[in-house]
Amino acid sequence: MSNATDAYCVPGATNFNKAYSRLHGYIALVICIVGSATNSINIAVLSRREMTSPTNSILTGLAVADLLVMLEYIPYALHMNIKIGPQVNKNTYAWAVFVYFHSIFSQTFHTISIWLAVTLAVWRYIAIAYPQRNSTWCNKKNTTLAIVSAYVICPFLCLPIYFAMNIVPSEVTAQNNSEFAEDLSLPDNRTVYVLEMSRNVQLVTAIMWIYSVILKLVPSLALSVLSTCLISKLTTTERKRQKLLKRSTIGPNEPEKQCLATEEACARRSSRTDRTTRMLLAVLGLFLSTEVPQGLLGLASALAPDFFKSCYSMFGDLMDVLALFTSSVNFVLYCSMSRQFRTNYAGHRATLAPNTRPHQGGRREYYINNDTGTIALYNFDSIVHKHK
Repeated sequence: MSNATDAYCVPGATNFNKAYSRLHGYIALVICIVGSATNSINIAVLSRREMTSPTNSILTGLAVADLLVMLEYIPYALHMNIKIGPQVNKNTYAWAVFVYFHSIFSQTFHTISIWLAVTLAVWRYIAIAYPQRNSTWCNKKNTTLAIVSAYVICPFLCLPIYFAMNIVPSEVTAQNNSEFAEDLSLPDNRTVYVLEMSRNVQLVTAIMWIYSVILKLVPSLALSVLSTCLISKLTTTERKRQKLLKRSTIGPNEPEKQCLATEEACARRSSRTDRTTRMLLAVLGLFLSTEVPQGLLGLASALAPDFFKSCYSMFGDLMDVLALFTSSVNFVLYCSMSRQFRTNYAGHRATLAPNTRPHQGGRREYYINNDTGTIALYNFDSIVHKHK
């Protein structure tokens, strides 16, 4: 196996796989637990009434898909990668069915996330390139239709994966199967069930083409093109803003001041749009960093059938954990790059705190703890805690 791997893959791939596989379960488990919590917060904050917008609706749909992937991956990581009981007990028919289900479920909802990211990029491009038509093209009805379409169509796109694998029974003893030997202390032979790729080479090759091109490379190409367009628009907008700043420092006459005031107001609104776009570009960049390598490896597997077993499988766990990490860090991006998200997250935390009552004044909102007298104050920029 090592010689075949070296022929199709990078040197040391087998050793890397053996070393990393011991850590993968624990790393994936931590990421999934943290990611489940952060995506739950994303859903709670983005679905608040004051956060209602087409962009936030798509981000909510994306967070739901990511949350489902992580919740389902927790039992999979515990079962496959963390040694709890005898290995032979992990290969019952019921567990084989679960692993079969996992391979389809995780890919389906990850594909939903990818296409929602593409939808998000399209919506943002329309918002900055055609602002006068944004409210018509990207209204609530069209946004809901786009989200529902992703959740309905993507399962059909992933359906071929169902035919790529088979559950195969195998008789094992301590003498004839080294994979289970260290965990077998049974007097009798046992039948275990494992998931194997179909032996129909033409079928597997066709499925690899679908996986690599339709599920990975096509959305990656779309994200790349849209991200480039967004960056180009941001650059153009920044140039216009700099020109406005230069004009405002020259000292215009009264009529020009009125025109500049209007232009500066538009520039401020444009600045808010730019901040949102930069945040979404970071989200799209994370998707590309994981989807492009998977797509290229899948394409290599379609072109060379032995590549999947000899090389792709060596990095399967690493690809999984990178995808999980990408799905878990959106909360950090939202908090660091979106003032509106931070504001509403603070409000959400305050409403969940016991013995608090909201008080509004001007553009600020206060939450007073009746027991301690602590005032939690948040405005558009930060959260400040002080005592009476």
